[in-house]
Amino acid sequence: MTITIPGFGELTPVDHTPEGVACWNATAAGTSVSVLVEEPATADDLDLAFIGSVLDERERLLKTAHEAVDEHLRDRPGYGPDAVAEPEFTFHPGRDWLVRFAECSVAGLGELGVVVVFNGADVVGVDELTDVELDDE
Repeated sequence: MTITIPGFGELTPVDHTPEGVACWNATAAGTSVSVLVEEPATADDLDLAFIGSVLDERERLLKTAHEAVDEHLRDRPGYGPDAVAEPEFTFHPGRDWLVRFAECSVAGLGELGVVVVFNGADVVGVDELTDVELDDE
């Protein structure tokens, strides 16, 4: 089953996900987008109009995400204006969503990157993904 985000387009399902998790993704207009649903939620719980409204404002919200990363990392060695790249937008049911910068030149953050967490249009946190344990399947 595909899902369609108004004003953005169709996302295709990801075949290999952990049990109880459904994921769809697409890249369009230079923007990588993923939508995740974990049981007991279903795709019916997604607010596709909200996701579409965020993506309509993605340039402005991406600038907001960059500003949040700048404030969070500005004093770290190796941080500069081009220290993060490859933004990925990820959505779940509800108004919480995130931008993960998959590329980061700051020491210790290059492999997993940095995440800016939003609630609606407001930044609610910046997380470094250095201590996330990856499951080698």
